[in-house]
Amino acid sequence: MAERSEFLARIAYLYYKEDLTQQQIAQQTGLSRPKIARLLKEARRTGIVRIDITQALPPEQAEAYDLERLFSLRRAVVVRNEASRAGTLQAIRSAAASLIVEHLKSVKSIGFSFSQTMGNIADYIHTGADSHHIAVCDLMGAMMGFPMPYTASADVAKRIGGSLHPISAPIMVLDPHDRDTYLTDPNINKSMAVAGKIDLAVVGIGDFTTQNILYRSGYINEEMINNMRRQGIVGEMCMRFFDLNGTPVQSELDPRVISVPWETLANASTLIAVAAGSHKIRPTLGALKTGAVDVLVTDLETAREVLKLHRHFDFSA
Repeated sequence: MAERSEFLARIAYLYYKEDLTQQQIAQQTGLSRPKIARLLKEARRTGIVRIDITQALPPEQAEAYDLERLFSLRRAVVVRNEASRAGTLQAIRSAAASLIVEHLKSVKSIGFSFSQTMGNIADYIHTGADSHHIAVCDLMGAMMGFPMPYTASADVAKRIGGSLHPISAPIMVLDPHDRDTYLTDPNINKSMAVAGKIDLAVVGIGDFTTQNILYRSGYINEEMINNMRRQGIVGEMCMRFFDLNGTPVQSELDPRVISVPWETLANASTLIAVAAGSHKIRPTLGALKTGAVDVLVTDLETAREVLKLHRHFDFSA
């Protein structure tokens, strides 16, 4: 046993003190490089080698790591809060755009919800002169009866040279029969079919409060919001609602909404969710608890509050 420890200490000394590479140690000892790697790992595991990191992670990286660990995310991107909300949103859009660019060579289709947080995200997408033959589609209707500044699909399609598949319909209709009429339109039906097999979904996380664009646009009223709250609804993605436990919730609005179903979001190869601000804390936690989100982009203050709420909320209640 002592001989083993001495041998491990010798290998560790050559690597950590003499700064030899694993390949150089392998040549010196007559062992293979993979064997040296295993011995170094054993030296750390048995306490012969102890590695101290004296520099703390930057706060946004620490919070990102906690989000990834707690919610099994592939990745969390947390940006620092700027002096103004506009500055913070710019940082978030830039981060989300970088993630989109990373996926361009591996996906055939990208879908977007409309979201104030994402806004003019296309302005931050830089791919050089290359065209990407990717289907870019809406994941929900975006006609609101006035110019909609929060839709990204058309601008992104133009920026990357992709084909656009819009859903030229309202996000919500007054009568469920009107929804059926829209869905029988050949162009809308085709776009919905493309959206239903999306590779990469980029969506905002919506709160269900009087700050929601549907309320500000007159599509819903406070009574509807209160009814939704009594059902436990805290947020939505593509107007598909969920509670704080991440459980999808059927609502009175569902028959009137023109949007991809919840299963489309859950089955996307990658779902990037974007959220920022104090009114998005509960919705963001609920969205993460659904298990559908693969990548989260948010700001430091929101990340901290989401983690704090997760630590203190009794989800069994």
